[in-house]
Amino acid sequence: MRGFKKIDWLNHFLEFIVVIIGILLAFQLNTCSEEKEQAKLIDRHITNITEETRFNKTNLEKTIAESKQLKQTVDSIMTLLDSDGPLWNINMLSLQALRLNYAYYKQNAYNSLKQSGDIRFIDDLNLRDDIITLYEYFNWARALDDATRDTYLDNFQPYVMNNFDMRRATLQDREKYHNQVYKNILTSYSYMMQFRLQRQEELLQRMTDFIEKHGKNSY
Repeated sequence: MRGFKKIDWLNHFLEFIVVIIGILLAFQLNTCSEEKEQAKLIDRHITNITEETRFNKTNLEKTIAESKQLKQTVDSIMTLLDSDGPLWNINMLSLQALRLNYAYYKQNAYNSLKQSGDIRFIDDLNLRDDIITLYEYFNWARALDDATRDTYLDNFQPYVMNNFDMRRATLQDREKYHNQVYKNILTSYSYMMQFRLQRQEELLQRMTDFIEKHGKNSY
């Protein structure tokens, strides 16, 4: 037929294949680029968490040392009461036992990881579990901190404030020290300090293990 132009189907097919390959290559390159960015993002998160853990570990070591001194003070009071020791020493130690410390744990790096949703990009399930478990220990330790603080604020501090001379530290009547109420308060205070120390030492070990396991990977 006049004017009929034969279509080069082979050439069109080859052009179509080239376009498809180009699209697939571009998609693959874009995917690789996104994966690299995600990897860098996770590296930054883990670096921040590791540094945050080191900061918390330093603070916790100081807190544990102070907690041990405080518990020793409380236990010394009870020992003096049981042995009918000098009232002056009991009075002095009772005032010293007012120095309850409170642990401070930073969680900014972990909160950033959770709130951003980037935690889903952590492919290493062991690493993800270690992070989550570590911060669960922070929550448990903080809960016991709160319980110890409540015991202190509800019982020990009010008793000392109402029955002792905090300004001049003068001696009070013997009954102020040797009554059953005060002994029970001291016993409760000591028990809570012991539970608190146990949890803090468990948390310290968790932090040490985390830093040794993940902090050396130059995240």
